[in-house]
Amino acid sequence: MSPEDKREWQSTSCVLCSINCGLLVKVEDDKITKVRGDKSNPFSRGYTCSKGLTVGKYAHHDQRVREPLVRMQDGSHRPISWDQAIAEIAQKASDIIARHSGRAVGFVGGGGQANHLDFVYGKSLLQLIDSPWHFNALAQEFTQKYWVNGHVFGSEAIDFEANFHESELLVVIGSNPWMSHGVQRTRVVLKEIAKDPARSLVVVDPRRTKTAELADRHLQIRPGTDLYLLLAMLNVIVREGLVDEAFLAEHAHGWSRTAFIADLITPQRAAALCDLDEQDIVSLARRFATARSASIKSDLGIYHNRHMVENCYLLTLLHIVTGNMCTAEGAHFPVSMFSGALSGLRSSEKPCTRVAGIPMIRGIFPPNALAEEILGAGAERIRALFVSGCNPLRSYADTQSMTRAFEDLELLVVIDPAMSEAARLAHYVLPAPTGYEKWEASVFPKGHPEVYMHLRAPVLEGPAEARQECIIFYEIAKAMGLDVGANPLFGLLQAAMARGESAPVLSFIKVVCAAFAAQHRDALIEQGTIDEGEDAGDALFERLLQHPEGLLLCRVDPDDNWRQVRTADNKAILDAPEILDLFHAVEIPEDTDFRKNSEFPFMLQTGERTDSNANTIHRDPTWRRALQTSYLRMHESDAKRLDIAQGERVLLVTEHGEAAVPAMLTDDIYPGNLSMPHGYGLLTRDEETGKLEPNGVNVQELIRASHRDALSGVPYHKAIPARLEKLVSAAV
Repeated sequence: MSPEDKREWQSTSCVLCSINCGLLVKVEDDKITKVRGDKSNPFSRGYTCSKGLTVGKYAHHDQRVREPLVRMQDGSHRPISWDQAIAEIAQKASDIIARHSGRAVGFVGGGGQANHLDFVYGKSLLQLIDSPWHFNALAQEFTQKYWVNGHVFGSEAIDFEANFHESELLVVIGSNPWMSHGVQRTRVVLKEIAKDPARSLVVVDPRRTKTAELADRHLQIRPGTDLYLLLAMLNVIVREGLVDEAFLAEHAHGWSRTAFIADLITPQRAAALCDLDEQDIVSLARRFATARSASIKSDLGIYHNRHMVENCYLLTLLHIVTGNMCTAEGAHFPVSMFSGALSGLRSSEKPCTRVAGIPMIRGIFPPNALAEEILGAGAERIRALFVSGCNPLRSYADTQSMTRAFEDLELLVVIDPAMSEAARLAHYVLPAPTGYEKWEASVFPKGHPEVYMHLRAPVLEGPAEARQECIIFYEIAKAMGLDVGANPLFGLLQAAMARGESAPVLSFIKVVCAAFAAQHRDALIEQGTIDEGEDAGDALFERLLQHPEGLLLCRVDPDDNWRQVRTADNKAILDAPEILDLFHAVEIPEDTDFRKNSEFPFMLQTGERTDSNANTIHRDPTWRRALQTSYLRMHESDAKRLDIAQGERVLLVTEHGEAAVPAMLTDDIYPGNLSMPHGYGLLTRDEETGKLEPNGVNVQELIRASHRDALSGVPYHKAIPARLEKLVSAAV
């Protein structure tokens, strides 16, 4: 690319969340100097949140890894050549495998927003050494619903979404999409719903969020009681004869054996437990069942909370019994180019973690189980770890245990553009390109029934020594003497390299194009993406190259969405024994007021999202316009009772840790509920001392790894018992 071209605006996307809004960036001297939304992007159409405009800070900072590093005995790192690094890593990994088998080696990460494509190559290395140990962030968040989907819909690889664009009634529970997004052009869409008299928005949340302020109705539920609300809604729907029996008969099995769940609680009892008005629960249930169309948007407020598995099933069940699943205006399974790339395994075929017996779900294990798999005694414990595109010491629960585990490893290899907290403990640190220095793809679905794809070309050159993850994993596998040709993806990569292709990672994209084109050839032709007579896969790949701004591939039939279901007859299975056993075991408590706990009278929720926090790849804190450090949101009445002033530092104590943090007093949060943002606590160089110091509080130090759902291993980040103590210090 010529210097003149580099000064022009180039199409790419944001890498800070899964929505990957299209961006235009201006590059000068190999640096991103300006950013704006890309109006030519077919799915975001110029929209981006304020974070997307700061991606230059992600790409350029003072903690960049520019060459391979090896750790010395004193804990420092020195440069090492690629050849020596690969040889030493391969030898040490091979020695560990020879002594203990491939199960002594694990892979953490893969599939982060800046590098979706590293995922498949890290998995390929594991397959060659016969190791199941892939620990991934999706198992930090969503595997409880993937487990439910596997039992109900026949595959853990599919996941339904709410219909923000068509549903007459949209219910948002455990989510604040105004801040967390989750759908393209989120704030525009939310405003459209709020202004449309024919549509309704109901928000269920312990806090009056911006999304709640836009809603027609906000139910300020007591934290951790969503199960009782959902059960009561089902009770109303069944008791009042609002079940869509015809829809059930056509699309589901097992309702008669499942219906007992509707008798577990009444709206009156649920109202007391949830601290809601009984009539509000009844009205919501009736509205959901009788609206022309309805769907529910849920997120980590549900997925990181008590009863997460039961709640995920109830959300599914409510859509099905009211006829709102897989419909043009209701919930749907979106299609992407990568749909079906992962397949669920039968329960009997799934490996489980050695210590806690947590099963592999959707091909991955929970990071919350990683430390114990390293530290737990036994011949089969994990002794070597490859970490790619993630930062386990800031992103996953129980930093203390994770740190001890990483220090205990015989071999720790971190592949990352930045000298992260995990990298500082690594035996080898291997420099990877940022998401703007390599070919990448935004793989998550971008809409429905439209199918979009964004293949992102590099817009920066980056450090000369940086290598894309696919090459790193391939070279390590080859140096270990593994049969790389026996693995399909490594085989394709090897062939592309032999042909001298400058971007061998595109060999994987070509395969994906061929598979998608074979399944959707007619739709691609109808859209005009490819022409009759062309080789569909090759033509689709060429079109992606020709559209760096992203491409609308085709449209699928929204009335044929049940075809995504993977059961034998495309019907939902409602009465899976493993699910029904959970509800047979449900006990309805007498009281849910957590404030009566004398030792920990508060309930802490971590992971609050704002315009000023992001995931841990965004290391330079100067990107923030406000909220430079972390805070603790609490209700004004609690602060008054404890004599806590606005901005005063308080000691937050949990069962696992403690932290001094400034108080943010508001009237928008449920009394007794506390909330903290994620993304802080990264090591940042102090301008005065030159030392690396944490920027704010690392919330992962406040929750132990075992504070999690027993089935999925997903942490209870939204249900952490806590207390507050005053500190003798000046206000900040």
